[in-house]
Amino acid sequence: MKTMLSASLIAACLALAGCGSTTRVVQNNDTCGKQMTDLQNALASGAMTQHEYDRARSVAIDRCNSRDNH
Repeated sequence: MKTMLSASLIAACLALAGCGSTTRVVQNNDTCGKQMTDLQNALASGAMTQHEYDRARSVAIDRCNSRDNH
């Protein structure tokens, strides 16, 4: 019974850990133009807020610039 309760608490914590407003940047190998288009589409569709878009765009631009300089 104690093990079942512990497992349930762990499962609940893991499920709740996904809830929240964290931003995660995922590295991809798409072209810089494709990344910008995808971000614009996500903003236009409401999949991300203006703040999230601005932040993700800045990260993508920095990544593209560093990729181009290597």
